[in-house]
Amino acid sequence: MTSVEVVVRVVIRIIIISVWVAGAAACRERHQADVHAVEVSMVAQGTTWHATYLIQKPQGPITEVPTGREVHVPLGAEVTLALSSRDYISDFSLPGLGLRDFAAPGLPSEFRFRAERPGRFTLRGDELCGRPRDEHARGWLVVEDPASFRAWLDRRARAGLG
Repeated sequence: MTSVEVVVRVVIRIIIISVWVAGAAACRERHQADVHAVEVSMVAQGTTWHATYLIQKPQGPITEVPTGREVHVPLGAEVTLALSSRDYISDFSLPGLGLRDFAAPGLPSEFRFRAERPGRFTLRGDELCGRPRDEHARGWLVVEDPASFRAWLDRRARAGLG
């Protein structure tokens, strides 16, 4: 990759981040009322990663709902997986959906896709230095009917754990 390509990629990511930050509050409210759109934060740290949903109840504060390395989305939803890393360059991939990108400290990324087929898909978040660590890097993306998604997320929110 040439230095010009690197600069262009960094500039594009800065623009994407700026737009995302500007619309985050409105998107969070819309996502809570409408399961046709779901946004999940995926953060890599060390040799593992974890996912968190931001849930806003009507007239209430935004609550973080951690879900470990398991991500559920409703069938038919527009999905955004916001990728970031706290300490290493991390490679995120969803091989069953043909998605792969990286995130580095200060350089987040995202996957956007429509959840069009139900199933359980391998979701990986590997650090790009050192040996692969399957037990810490592998997680799951579960695409399910909207009622099952809401029930799963409600259980996680009540339990307060991932």
